[in-house]
Amino acid sequence: MPRASAAPPRRKSCGACVAAKRRCDLAVPVCSRCLQRDIVCEYPARQPSANPPSSATIDYHNGSWQIMAPVLPISIETPAFPQPTITDRLEHVDPDWNSIHGFEPNISINPSWDLLLSPKLELVMPRIKPPRPLSEIIASKLQFAVDVLKNAPSMMVLETQLPWCHPKLYNNYMPRAMQDAYSCCSLYMSRNETNTPVIMSLLDARAEDLLSSPQPTSLIELLAHAHALLLYQIMRLFAGDVRSHATANTLFGTLEATMIALSDNLYFPDPSISKELLPLNIDPIIEFWEWWILQESARRTMLLTFYFIQIYKVLRGDVTVHCDGKLGLSHSWYLSAQLWNAQSAFDFAVAWSEKDHFVVRDLDFTAVLENAQPDEVDLFGRMLMVTLLGIDGAKAWFYAKGAIM
Repeated sequence: MPRASAAPPRRKSCGACVAAKRRCDLAVPVCSRCLQRDIVCEYPARQPSANPPSSATIDYHNGSWQIMAPVLPISIETPAFPQPTITDRLEHVDPDWNSIHGFEPNISINPSWDLLLSPKLELVMPRIKPPRPLSEIIASKLQFAVDVLKNAPSMMVLETQLPWCHPKLYNNYMPRAMQDAYSCCSLYMSRNETNTPVIMSLLDARAEDLLSSPQPTSLIELLAHAHALLLYQIMRLFAGDVRSHATANTLFGTLEATMIALSDNLYFPDPSISKELLPLNIDPIIEFWEWWILQESARRTMLLTFYFIQIYKVLRGDVTVHCDGKLGLSHSWYLSAQLWNAQSAFDFAVAWSEKDHFVVRDLDFTAVLENAQPDEVDLFGRMLMVTLLGIDGAKAWFYAKGAIM
């Protein structure tokens, strides 16, 4: 008498596991070993399924899920076959990155995996730190410098100085190029809606005269030439005159050539060498101070020029701007408000001997940030420090040192 129900036939290992003489876990529709190794899994005398999953098309041979529908939201129950362990293959993602579309941070993801299988299958996207908007970069790192540049014509007229031009540089002699630029700065300060076209026309004429003149050879004349070009460029760019922007590249090219000629006449201090001892007699100190004023003004002017060129490229949206950390040239300058603001050779000698001063080489502010005091950082140093740290970072540094920026 036949039995009421026949026992189901014993399931056999898949062909791949039999050939490799490995144990098969008999999972359907594909065993774990074949899934992990991305090989074909075929069971003996087994008919293919006629009903594929309704919510997804599965590419078993590629070892991945390809979701066809629904598109959003994606929430698919895990099929009833063992899942491969993939957590060991996942790489850690920077926890400081922002999550995208509300996914929780600190999820370890390997970008090569489109989906992460879990008891509740959900789409997981690799988080990408979006680039900061240009307006945010300008506001944080460049706006302080832009404001200083905008104020340069007024500062030159009222104080006869700039953060890169020592207040006593032109005390004894102001070259003709700088005299013309100084006069144009005065006119620029008095411009209004009515007289702006006339003033800008006069300014353009003086700038063209300077561009067509031969390059000076003496250091003071060459430096005055550079200061005048910088002031003309600042006034033309920040006056809002569209015509000025069209000629900006030409003037910047002349400025670069002037800076190359200037660099041949400069001494760049080495931060690794101890500061020199000043002589005891006042006459050599006066001579050294006057030499230092000229050299330091030239060093700062050269750095400011290349910095200004980079700012201009950023403001006009040049996406090819690349900063090598030193503005494309090796340079150094003295960061010391006490040295820069000394009113006499004696005050300078005291500050040189008794106060710390820092040599900043190739924009390396490491020693400054670690050891400097807020009152040692002058306006030029603050301008570059904000570019390095951002306005909030610079304010935080001053606050940590017990001062307000």
